[in-house]
Amino acid sequence: MNSLREDIEFLFWEGVRAATPKYLSQRFWNLHPDLKDELNHSNKKTYVFALGKAAFTMALSFQESFSVDSGFILTKYEHLPNEFKTKGQMGVWKCREASHPIPDKNTELYSREVLQELLSLDGSYQLVVLLSGGGSSLFEIPEEGFVLDDLIQLNEKLLKTGLSIYEINAERKKYSAVKAGKLLKHLNPNLKVYSLAISDVLGDDPAVIASGPTYPGSIYYVTGNLFTSLSTMENTAKNLGYNVKVISDSWDLSSEETAKRMLGELILANENNQKQAILLGGELVCPVRGNGKGGRNQETTLRMAILSESICINRDWLFLSCGTDGTDGPTDAAGGIVGPKTLSQMKNKGWDVRKELAESNSYPVLKDTNSLLFTGATGTNVNDLLILLLGERDL
Repeated sequence: MNSLREDIEFLFWEGVRAATPKYLSQRFWNLHPDLKDELNHSNKKTYVFALGKAAFTMALSFQESFSVDSGFILTKYEHLPNEFKTKGQMGVWKCREASHPIPDKNTELYSREVLQELLSLDGSYQLVVLLSGGGSSLFEIPEEGFVLDDLIQLNEKLLKTGLSIYEINAERKKYSAVKAGKLLKHLNPNLKVYSLAISDVLGDDPAVIASGPTYPGSIYYVTGNLFTSLSTMENTAKNLGYNVKVISDSWDLSSEETAKRMLGELILANENNQKQAILLGGELVCPVRGNGKGGRNQETTLRMAILSESICINRDWLFLSCGTDGTDGPTDAAGGIVGPKTLSQMKNKGWDVRKELAESNSYPVLKDTNSLLFTGATGTNVNDLLILLLGERDL
């Protein structure tokens, strides 16, 4: 029999697997055979621009089904295999990395590089743009009247406010020459453009995914989102013998409110003696209050550990909150996992957890108690997954 820790990590990885481009592509092309036939039997050459945290895996997945004449992959640092990062080339693909979540000099450098390639495409080409979360920071050219430093300061300010991604991207678009469909205005009007996106925004609004560089104006499809991950996790948990409750696939409240809700779910689930699994998906909101290190998922788990001190649950339980992209905020952790003994372990190691929470410093506290989950780049990005598991009560 697996431990709760093994089960909770397995469920998370099943959710991630269900959101990978390879898995999603099979479903998508089965549902859209006419589009697949149109792309495959065009008399035009195919140029592919893959953008975002999932750019590399999306590019490889697309190439398995279609012929690519040339392409450009622009992704986050440490999201390319070393050999391709060093060479900057993988077959027909140019491979570049830039900064996320704050743009840097490479953001503008490589954005201008890919733009020059796109400007050279005429009506003899079809352009396929593969979009995923993180594209807003990775692909950026300042609007006339602004410079890169303006965009860096804007992003640093916005990301500390706790605003939703809709609100953040609305502000980003005002300073950008390529967001909100502006990219298409630079290109040859005879160029046919297709956009295929893995959504990391609630509601799958194409104007918000990667800040919509090709929307409106292109032929646009969302190939996958959080719903697929939660459905897969639900079925997997049932197969493991859990009673399953799915709260939402579009959760957008703060880390504080989320932890309170999950504590309530823990109390409620404790009334049933059988194994319980509570699943939640969405994009948590977490204003930065101090100069510490952490992310919205890590803060949620730390808050859950603190809140759980006020209740008595006479059985084993674990709570996980992680980003499906493998990075939570500006850290190298996907998120955190806490249980009934976590808070006492933190205190035994000398941490004043409420003080660290006030400084937005969840990362070192969780790391010191083996409460972080490190996955590396997962190759996808469909928001946050939260899992609460209760073991069977011994009678």
